[in-house]
Amino acid sequence: MSLNIKQNGKANRRLRLGMVGGGPGGFIGAVHRIAARLDDRFELVAAALSSDPERSRAAALDLHIVADRAYGSFA
Repeated sequence: MSLNIKQNGKANRRLRLGMVGGGPGGFIGAVHRIAARLDDRFELVAAALSSDPERSRAAALDLHIVADRAYGSFA
């Protein structure tokens, strides 16, 4: 698991983030991912990014999400 810079002698862990929606062709999903990266307290680890299962998995893999966390639907 990724760790943030130590504060007060303790390492702060990043919150593990999953995303539903916001895949290819969407605008706001990319904005949320950018904001999470800027804050650097979140790590995107799972996603169902499209209602089309193949597009959803492909988009998640493009974002470097491991295959077993790249979902074809939110269910």
